[in-house]
Amino acid sequence: MKKRPIIIGIGVAVLTLGWYAFRPERLFVNEVVNESFPAAKAVSEGEPQLLTKGDFHGVAHEAKGTASIYKLANGKRVLRFTDFETSNGPDVQVYLGVAKDANDNATVTTAGFRNLGPIKGNKGDQNYDIPEDVDIQKVNSITVWCQRFGVNFATAPLAGSQEPKTLSRGQFHGASHETRGVATIFQLGDGKRVLRFTDFETSNGPDVQVYLGVAPDAKDDETVTKAGFFHLAALKGNQGDQNYDIPADVDLSKYKSVTVWCRRFGKNFGTAPLSNGTVAVR
Repeated sequence: MKKRPIIIGIGVAVLTLGWYAFRPERLFVNEVVNESFPAAKAVSEGEPQLLTKGDFHGVAHEAKGTASIYKLANGKRVLRFTDFETSNGPDVQVYLGVAKDANDNATVTTAGFRNLGPIKGNKGDQNYDIPEDVDIQKVNSITVWCQRFGVNFATAPLAGSQEPKTLSRGQFHGASHETRGVATIFQLGDGKRVLRFTDFETSNGPDVQVYLGVAPDAKDDETVTKAGFFHLAALKGNQGDQNYDIPADVDLSKYKSVTVWCRRFGKNFGTAPLSNGTVAVR
């Protein structure tokens, strides 16, 4: 007679533990989130920059929606889910994945990941701050992961523009005219290269051009023409920040400087010797 209460007690304990582990009610109860996008405090701070994005596909559970990584005007990076939906479950986390995609569990853990914390909801738009020490260049996917059972609910492979990489940069000095500012060559996530002038200023003049120079530096006119150069484009303005696309067939290893050149009179207005380095995008 005494065995029956013991058996019932054990049964209740097993059921309780099973319920805690599996939380079956979560399969029928949605946690809906509707967060707005983090807005800039002022228009002057600029618009958020989309770094990369990808669409979710289901793995252990059906999933849909888009994962996007943005860089805000204040430098913070944010992961945003839009039109997101998947199954609910216990101890579900959001991972930044190293793998380019994952259709199983092992790929996520073998390639490596960074845990951003618990998912806010299994449905709806939501935001996750990305820590400053995360190298976005190494993030190739987003995974929704059930930590309790080691299961990949869904993954979004990322594609599109990644954070620009600095290839080289240099400070302008004057030659025939006073010149100041910084010349930086960036490689974008889609492979394009861009020459950017920041805090730039020189004299105005007729037929002023932008050259990529073979010479490591030039303080006169002859050095530019004698060493050789690649004509990039007409100077857009003698003051202010500006960008110049670099053609895909240009071998940047040959060019060590940037020169602002007056073609009409054959004059070097100013040159920036380039060196390798990494700086923040202005």
